[in-house]
Formats: sequence, structure tokens, C-alpha cells
Amino acid sequence: MSNDAAMKMLRWAYLPECENPPQGWSVRRFTEIAKVIAGQSPPSDTYNDKGDGLPFLQGNADFSFKHPVPSLWCSLPQKTAQAGDTLISVRAPVGEVNRADCDYAIGRGLAAIRANADPDFLYYAMQRWRQCLQRVAQGTTFDAVTARHFARLFVAIPPPAEQAAIARIFDTVDKAIELTSKAVELARVLDHSLLNRLLEYGLVAGSGQKLKRPAHWQIRRVDEVAEVGSGVTLGRDVSGSKYVELPYLRVANVQDGHLDLSVIKTVKVRIEEVDRYRLEPGDVLMTEGGDLDKLGRGTLWEGQIPDCLHQNHIFRIRANRAVLDPRFFAYVVESDITKGYFLRVAKRTTNLASTNKTQVRAFRFPVPPLREQERIVEIVSAAKAQLRGLMRKEEALRRLKQSLMRDLLTGKVRVNNLNLAATAIS
Repeated sequence: MSNDAAMKMLRWAYLPECENPPQGWSVRRFTEIAKVIAGQSPPSDTYNDKGDGLPFLQGNADFSFKHPVPSLWCSLPQKTAQAGDTLISVRAPVGEVNRADCDYAIGRGLAAIRANADPDFLYYAMQRWRQCLQRVAQGTTFDAVTARHFARLFVAIPPPAEQAAIARIFDTVDKAIELTSKAVELARVLDHSLLNRLLEYGLVAGSGQKLKRPAHWQIRRVDEVAEVGSGVTLGRDVSGSKYVELPYLRVANVQDGHLDLSVIKTVKVRIEEVDRYRLEPGDVLMTEGGDLDKLGRGTLWEGQIPDCLHQNHIFRIRANRAVLDPRFFAYVVESDITKGYFLRVAKRTTNLASTNKTQVRAFRFPVPPLREQERIVEIVSAAKAQLRGLMRKEEALRRLKQSLMRDLLTGKVRVNNLNLAATAIS
């Protein structure tokens, strides 16, 4: 589509609330309520990483949750954003929004929106209004919008007092999201540290004595305490044989410490091979490799899908439960002990690494008595449950924010009618 055609499309760029605005709201051209400062790249010899000049932003790569985190500075900025401006990515991709917490030099990938309305309200409202800009960007030669596009945008805005009240609500929600996100990251670090400490030093870790691995723990090879199996090879011709079509796990399903079962595919397999490839509850799954993050990652299979198989790029480790608790071994797979081993022994090329069944079988790790394994599992599981709880809270807050975006920024729910206690932000 040509730029002229795109501009004709944008002539009618508005959201549904503009057609029948709530009582007391007004429909305004965007440029009546804000000034758009399009970024411009400064001369290449004015960039530096030493803090000389203004922090420089080229696009949304430097955006964090609420404020940018620049990696470069510019001694001769061409265009600048002021503290309090809303920053928006205007090319590849269009519409990512952030807030300027100080003055910035901005390059071609960004625009600064300087409010004539409440600047805090504008920051949140842009997260809805950007939908119009994203639509028109898809109709241009490449994914980008300019100041002319903003000039054709119409928006519905509430009175100043309501703008401020809406902004305060979103500030409260954002603060809760930010604090919860930090708690999630801290819990993730503590969980990882606790896991590795217990696997290295046992239940006495942290008691004040000199740390060392308990003398009664044994170091065992995987093939001494478990059986390692390979999965079904995809794409085989099973015509002429009796076969069934069953679900199977791909590498994408096996993540580090958890499963992603959102997409499950099926494979045709000969009936006589089903038992060989079928997973059993308690099997530990481990990926063969590919990208570095896929090397030796794994988790526990708990029988979530009946008659589920696994493909040949996933190893299945079936523990001898007389000496090894599969839950314990699943935590071993998550640990630095395992990651360090496979990084040492894997076949590696640029950014790629893979392991094989022989190396999996040869992996040596500390094996405490079963009662200690169970106690370690209990402690680590409790820490992970706390982490999952925080993650659920963060996700609930993000869903709450999206719901409030739909309600408050359209006037569907007015601030005076909103029962803030019902949002249960704590």
C-alpha cells in the first residue's frame, strides 16, 4: 500500500470510544493534546559509552519495565526527550511505550510525546491509542509511522480531574507489578542458590561449619542408578505395519525445570514400538541440545498426557527407585552440576551444542540416601511453590492492568464508580 493510501486510511484513525464518547469526555485531535518530537540520529562520532552528554536511545531495545536503560551517550544530540515525556517506538516495531525519567537524546526509531494534558495519563493512554498507529504501520512500505500519522489520530479524553485519577490508579498497579516482579527475580535467585547449595553440601549447608559434601554421600554414574532411553524418530515410514497415532513431546515442550504443554503434536508409530517410547510418571526428561540453552535442560514427567511418547532429541531417564528418587534427580538436572558437566563434554560449534546417550549415562552426580533425597526434595519444592505463587500474583496484576486499560481508558467504568477495594492490590 502506498503512503498516500495509508494516510487516507489513517484519516479515520480512532478507537470505538470516539464514536460515542462517555459523558464529559471530549474527542480531540492527538496533536491538540500533545507535541510529537520525532527522533533524529546524531553524527556517528558523537556516540560514547563513557557518560559524556545525554543518554542516547535509538529504539525500544533499551526499554525496561517503566524507564529506559541506555547503553550509549551522545555528546551532540539532534533531538531530545525531556523527563516526563512518553517515549514511543515508531519503527520496527511500532508502538512500544516507555517513560522518560530524565532528558534523553533520541534517534530515528523513537518519538517523544510531550503532553498538553496530564503527562501521567498520556503515558498510560498511549498504551491503548497505539493500536491505531500499529494498524496504519502495517499498511505502509515498512513498519513505521511519522509525525503526520500522529496528526491524523483522534482520541477520546476525560476531564483533567479524571485523567489524574486514572493515572494514579495505573501508577498504583504498576508499582505493585514492579515490586512483585522484583520479588519474583529474588525468589528465582534464592531458589537456584538453595538448590545448588543443598546438592553440593547437603542438609547441613548454612549451619556455620566449614562446608563440604557429606562423607556418606556416594558419587554415582547415571547408568548405575537409572536407565537412559532414546525417543522415536520422526518422519519414518510406517506404512505396511500396524501403527497408532499418539501424542509425543518435542524439545520445545521440555523447558528448564518445567514443561510447556500448550502445543502437543502426534506421531505415527508401530504398535510393537509403543512401550519402548511411552513415558511413565517419574521419568526425567532431558534435551539433547541445539542452541546452548537447550543443552541438557530437563524436568520431571508426571503423566500429564496418557500414552505420551518422546522424540529422539529427548532422553528419558528412568530411575531405579530403590536408590534414586526421580524428583531428586529432576532437581539435579536443573543444577549447575549438570549444566557444567554437559558444557564440558558436549560436541560444540558456534552457538550450538549437543550431547549423546553415552555422555548422559556417564554423568556423575552426588547421591544421598533416599531419606535425605526426600528431605531435599521437600525443601526445594517449598521454595519453588513460593516462587510459583509470586509468579501467579505478577500475572494476575498484569491481567488486572489490561482489564483496567479496557475499562478506564474507554470510559466503560468511571473512576467515581470504581470500587478500588475490589481490585485487591496488596
